[in-house]
Amino acid sequence: MIKQWKHKRFERWALTRKKGQLNYVLKQTLLIGGAVFFGYLVGFIVFDKVRSWEEYRLDLYVQIPFLFVFGLILNYFGWIINEVIYEKEYKKRGLSKPSNPK
Repeated sequence: MIKQWKHKRFERWALTRKKGQLNYVLKQTLLIGGAVFFGYLVGFIVFDKVRSWEEYRLDLYVQIPFLFVFGLILNYFGWIINEVIYEKEYKKRGLSKPSNPK
């Protein structure tokens, strides 16, 4: 079961790295940042009865750039970690050195 999962992950990462690092980092940043933003919005609507929409809007001016910058940094390191795992698995399988991603 784990071997099958490793093989799937290996193949998926091979496809992801063909698309390039920039594509991966931006897509992951937008997905994760969007989910965090959506959760914050739902939390504000459901639970926050003290602040007004104007205060919420002011918070957005701080949160959106923070989420974007933090997400870029975090996902850049995620790319590096996945590359290291991929290269180790590549060597373990006895294949030649993988080509550098875009």
